[in-house]
Amino acid sequence: MEPTNRSTYKKQSMASEFTNSCLGKLVILAGTLFILLIASILTIPSDEEMQAQMEDNIRECIQDNFEKRCDPVDEVFNNIRRPFTEADSTFNDKEILAIFNRNNKLEIYRHTIFCTARITNNLHPDGMREGIGIFGCVIPFLNYDDFLMAEGNVRGKQQDKLIKDGGIPEMDLGDNPMLKPYHYKGNPDD
Repeated sequence: MEPTNRSTYKKQSMASEFTNSCLGKLVILAGTLFILLIASILTIPSDEEMQAQMEDNIRECIQDNFEKRCDPVDEVFNNIRRPFTEADSTFNDKEILAIFNRNNKLEIYRHTIFCTARITNNLHPDGMREGIGIFGCVIPFLNYDDFLMAEGNVRGKQQDKLIKDGGIPEMDLGDNPMLKPYHYKGNPDD
């Protein structure tokens, strides 16, 4: 009821009373969520579309990290940009993609209102969720560190040191003639 003046009150309509009540707000929220649910079910990307989009996003991720590794902040911004861009066609990445496809497996899983893409490899045998498809678009969560791009021996025989690819080579600093065994026990001559 709204006061029109001091002595008379104007009665509100049934619709305005319903929308202002708690039950009415819950019904409106449930109706909105139901409409979004139906829209998401109808716009789930197909398996082929999801596969193609994720392969393009993986190609872009490999191109971004090919010469210079991206830090985690750059990866987040690149993932935001990837649904709107395509991989560079001039980048010769057939060998790199062959290595990726040999060591990693992209799997698409369909759910009720969305689908997910997982990459499984020896680093992540259970798989890492790398993308989600909802409302007709594919949103990537790619990180180059989740890919297995090389495989091989970590060490030669059982007691050998770890094999290092690149990095700083160990330098021989030579012998120090002043150091002898047991010098630290207090006898400098021995």
